[in-house]
Amino acid sequence: MSSFNRIILMGNLTRDPEVRQSQTGTFIVKAGIAVNERMPDGQGGWKDEASFFDMVIFGKRAEAFSRFMRKGRTVLVEGKLRQGRWQDKETGQNRSKIEVIVDSWEFAGGRGDEAGGGGGQQQAPASAGGFPAGAAPDFPGPADFGGAPAPQNPAPGGFPDDVPF
Repeated sequence: MSSFNRIILMGNLTRDPEVRQSQTGTFIVKAGIAVNERMPDGQGGWKDEASFFDMVIFGKRAEAFSRFMRKGRTVLVEGKLRQGRWQDKETGQNRSKIEVIVDSWEFAGGRGDEAGGGGGQQQAPASAGGFPAGAAPDFPGPADFGGAPAPQNPAPGGFPDDVPF
């Protein structure tokens, strides 16, 4: 039987990344991420319910993650789930923990989502064209076309018909 193990999460870091290096020099970073899910509270309002996940990142991606990410930053991660199992030394009970092994990550959030700043920026409501209000795409100017005049008649979809390349 086939299996598939893939996870994509976007949320805020719950702590600063913990950086270590293996004996071979490979970077290993551990961090935590909180992912909120908005659900009805049963009284006509909404409540946010948080889920917390531990993450592990290896190699150059881990090194970059540790340089740029801090507690509170919003991040998008993609990876796989791995279950670790061990026996508790004190009680002798079997224990387990599921971690996200991160294959790739990307910055998420806005400029207001600085390290330690908490959540991201509010987004403007989308306009009819699918762009946030006040953020319609700019058409390139003459300098962007190597001195050639910019196209004057945008296509019905909002993009120039004649692209100079």
